[in-house]
Order: sequence, then structure tokens, then C-alpha cells
Amino acid sequence: MNETIRNIFKKHSLPRKLVLLADLTIMALGFILADVLRFNLNIGMISLGEIMLHLTCILLPVYLLAFLLTGSYRGILRHSSIEDFLKLFLAISLATVLVMLVSGITHLDAVPEIWMLPYSVVVIHSVVTLVLLLAFRLGVRGVYQTYGNSRSDYSPVLIFGAGELGQITCNILENDGHSHIRVAGFIDDKKVLEGKELSGKQIYTEKQAFKKFIITDEIKEIILAIEKKKISPERKKRFLEHCVQYGVKVREVPLVKDWIGGKFSSRQIRDINIEDLLGREPIWLNQDGVSKGLKNAVVLVTGAAGSIGSEIARQLMSFESKKVILLDLAESPLFELQSELLKSWPASRFEVVIASVIDRHRMRAVFDAYRPEYVFHAAAYKHVPLMEDSPYQAIRVNVGGTTLVADLSVEFGVKKFVMISTDKAVNPTNVMGASKRICEIYIQSLAQSGMTDTQFITTRFGNVLGSNGSVVPVFRRQIAEGGPVTVTDPEIMRYFMTIPEACQLVLEAGFMGNGGEIYVFDMGDPVKIYDLAVKMITLAGLKPDIDIPIVFTGLRPGEKLYEELLADDENTIKTHHPKIKAAQVREHRFTLVKLEVDELLKATQAETDAELVLRMKKLVPEYISNNSEYCKFDEVTTA
Repeated sequence: MNETIRNIFKKHSLPRKLVLLADLTIMALGFILADVLRFNLNIGMISLGEIMLHLTCILLPVYLLAFLLTGSYRGILRHSSIEDFLKLFLAISLATVLVMLVSGITHLDAVPEIWMLPYSVVVIHSVVTLVLLLAFRLGVRGVYQTYGNSRSDYSPVLIFGAGELGQITCNILENDGHSHIRVAGFIDDKKVLEGKELSGKQIYTEKQAFKKFIITDEIKEIILAIEKKKISPERKKRFLEHCVQYGVKVREVPLVKDWIGGKFSSRQIRDINIEDLLGREPIWLNQDGVSKGLKNAVVLVTGAAGSIGSEIARQLMSFESKKVILLDLAESPLFELQSELLKSWPASRFEVVIASVIDRHRMRAVFDAYRPEYVFHAAAYKHVPLMEDSPYQAIRVNVGGTTLVADLSVEFGVKKFVMISTDKAVNPTNVMGASKRICEIYIQSLAQSGMTDTQFITTRFGNVLGSNGSVVPVFRRQIAEGGPVTVTDPEIMRYFMTIPEACQLVLEAGFMGNGGEIYVFDMGDPVKIYDLAVKMITLAGLKPDIDIPIVFTGLRPGEKLYEELLADDENTIKTHHPKIKAAQVREHRFTLVKLEVDELLKATQAETDAELVLRMKKLVPEYISNNSEYCKFDEVTTA
């Protein structure tokens, strides 16, 4: 019997004409009941002839017109919502007003008594009809939720958050026949809500919910439906860690601003952002300082199509800068960024420039044409294994590009030059890190030379979650493909930061100090990559090493287990921003550094990769290769 009802609900929806007919029939029954109530349930006083006359000649035409005008019959009964009930109320109200007008006419002396429609019957009828029609819809919806929505393939879930967003989510899930989800209850931290119900569902504390549903393996998924401002990052992290512990899949409702067309559907519920496992308080930018510096200024961003460069560009657009120059050699990503920005900003606010940072003629033309006052230099090769195989490219682009843009900044009187560096530049073990350390040394020595008014700032931070080539999108793709998830070593650890917060700190650091500083960002605690893989698999509703295998591939050339943010002989000084510290760095003679860097760049035209790496090791004595063919040179440079 139950299965038959489920199949009916699954395959059929009442035709609109049939719903309209049912509504008119209920209205007619309501009129009979109203007459019965008028005579205190004395059926003998009812005139069946008068009832049929009033129904056919007055009520049916009027109510049909009201239903057609308001469209109250068009909703799907099993998904009846507040909007449907409001339409029904409007239809009954409209019909009542019209019937009352007709009733007034029937009370005229010239009208035969048989046509007289008592006002009391009109009022009673409207109330009874509204109640019956509402009951009809609620009954159909109740039967559907009891039978049609309790199939074996419907998965029970809990909703974290018993506020307005949680209630909306519950209603959407309960009324969406395609979601295959049944809401079993809510989780909320508020003590006043404990033990109460919302939308007919019990509200539990986290402890109660886990004891009743999670530990017993009855529920394997929780949906977060709570506004970001109503839950702290630490609280969210603790909850997610709890879910990982019990192997619970977690998804979340997107922010209201991200709802498609301003409306929310079950299809928009998405996987949890792994960034939430960082659990840090959001970083706040000193808007006044940055805004004052950028007002009416021309700003150049190199590497603007990359993960960091594009986010810097987005954040720069919110300030009153005169123009932002977006420079990159990658045509397609730059076009995508241009298309994105044009949706929110006029074309006059920015300029897209296709150029290579190692093309001297082209870069000079760019500086000459736009005369930037601020330069954010994000262009660089960043992938460790690829650069280990291509020292020539690492030197040409990272070192050559940085020195060229820095020299042009001096020549054209740029106020501030901010370079994006990396934690891999600290005691480098690979070509990429060593090339960035050479860039740092060049920038520092130029700032310390006293030969320029341009203030040179270096910012140093670790891995960025979600950036191109970072471990998170790689893991996400591997999980979607069914695995395996590849981790180089079970003990490898990395610092992580989100793209927006990293770029906020870059902007903040760009307006601190007097030049020559290396600013180090507070990256929080390092994260073990294996643990990250386990959490991502678990939060996707799968079991590590059962549903998705984790495979250890060994350290790649140039990789080390632990990254550092400061060199051994460097200390830090606190700044006004709690998330930014200034490194106390060594002095470098610019004339000597320039000579060595120029020789290195010149050598790229004649020497082999091995010979170039040997030069880098002499220029950066702390550069000791790890798991690389260039380890053989360390004995030479340290001898």
C-alpha cells in the first residue's frame, strides 16, 4: 500500500484543471455546511433548491473567476508553500467581496425572495471554505511527506543551524522531490532552543545529535545552514573536526548573495570549503591606510592573471585608485579576469596589458605609457618540481623579471614596489626557492643602497589554499575521479593561508615601513598534508583507504618536509598589525649583488642548467639541495 502511494506521488501530479474542479467542489460543500451552521445544525430548515440556485448562479461563477484571477489552483499540492496559502487567502477574499456585493443586490425589494443570499451565510461560507481548502492542501502535503518522501533511497540528514536559513533549507529539502533527502532534525548551540521543534523537527545540541544519530550510524550527512557572522571560525573548525572523527559528510548552504537569481534550491548546497578547517579569525585590512595611499594612484600588477595577482587586482578595484594596470603573458586567464571585472567596474578603472616581465623593450613601454606609482610584483614561476627541471626558466623569469621591473621602478620614480615572495626562499632546498631568495636579496640591497627614493617591500608567506596548482584542488579532483589521492610523504607539513587573506596582508604590508623590509605573515599552525587528505575525503562522505586510497609517492626533487618562514639568523619585529611581522635581515652591498646577478643572467645565454645551479649556490650559500640531482654541488660550495 505504502509503495503504491509512493509511486503515485513519484510519477503523477494532479492536473491543474482537476485541482480547480476539486477547489470548486470543496467550495460547494462549504456552502452547504455554512447553511447547516446557520440553522444550528437543523437540516430540516435547509432548502436544497435555494442552495443549488445560489451555487450555480452566484457562487460558482464568482469563485471560478476569483480562482482564475489569482491562480490559486496552479501550485503543486504536495509542495504547497506559504505563497500558495497567501494566493488562496487572496482568492477567498476577492470572492467574498464580490459575493457580498451580489448579496446586497439580492436584498433589494424588487428582487424575489428566493434569490436572497443572507450576509451571515456569505461570511460563514468564506471562513469554512478557506479552512477546508487549506486542510485539503495540508492533507495532500502531509500524505506526501509521510509516504512519498520516506522511500528507502531517501537519506536522512541533520541541519546545523535552527535559524531562518536553517528553516528555509529544511523547507526546500522537504519539498524538493529531486533532492532524495529527509531532514531528521536540527543542531543548534542556543540553549533556549534545546528540546524545541522547528518545522516539526526536533532541535538538538551537538552532543545530543551525535549520540542519537551519528554514533549509531543512522545519519551520515550534516548540512550547515548558518550565516557566517553567527558562527566563529574556531567553532566551525571544532564542529568539522568532530564530523571528521565520526566520518560524517558535511555540506553547506551558500551565502545568500551567491543564490542563483536570488533564489535557493537544493542543487546549490555545496561541499564544505576545506579553508574552514584553518579555523582562524578573519584578517581585517587597515582600509584607511591603504585607501589613502592608493587614492588617485596608478597601480601596476604583474602576474595579474595568476591566483595571487588576480585577487590583488580584485581588492585594488575597491579603492579609489585612478587606474589599475593588469599585466600578464597568459592571454586566456587575463581575458577571463577582464570579463569578471567588467561586470562590476567600468572599463576606465583598469587596463589589460599582454606582456612578459623579461621583455625589456615592452616593459619599458608599459612604464612609460602608464607611469605607475605603485607596483605589486606577483609574476613568477612557483612550482618546485617544474623549476627543478628548468633552472634556466626560473632564473630568467623569477630573477630576470624581478630585477627588470625593479630597475624600471627606480627609473620611472615608482613610490612603492611590493614583491610577492615565498617561505621556500628561506634556507632554500630547490631551484625555485633559491631564485626567489636571489630576488629578495636584490630588492633588499637596492633598498639599502640609498640610490633611490622608491620603497621596496618584500612579503613572504606559505602555500595558498585554492591557488593554481595547490594541493587542495588537486586532492578535490582526485577524490572526484575516485582516487587515489597522492601524498608525497606521511610527515610532510605546510603552512596554509587563503587567497583573500594573503592578498589583504600584501596590501597592508605594502603601506608599512620605509623600504628594505621583508614582512612575514602569520600563517597559523602548519598542517600535515596527510591529515588534510583524510579530512577532505571524509568531509566528502567517503572513507580514506577504503573508498578512496591514499598513496605515498615520495618527496619530489627539491621538496622538504617542513617549510620555514624565517632564515636561521633572522629574527622578527612586531608591527602594528598582529598578523604581520618584520624580519631583521642582513645587509647587502648593492654593487656586489648587482654584479653577481647580472653575471647569473648573462650566464643563462651560454651555460648549462647544472652550471647555473652552481652559480645560484654560490650566490645563496644557505641553498642546500634536497632529493635533487644538484645535491652533488653542495660539497663543492661548502668545501
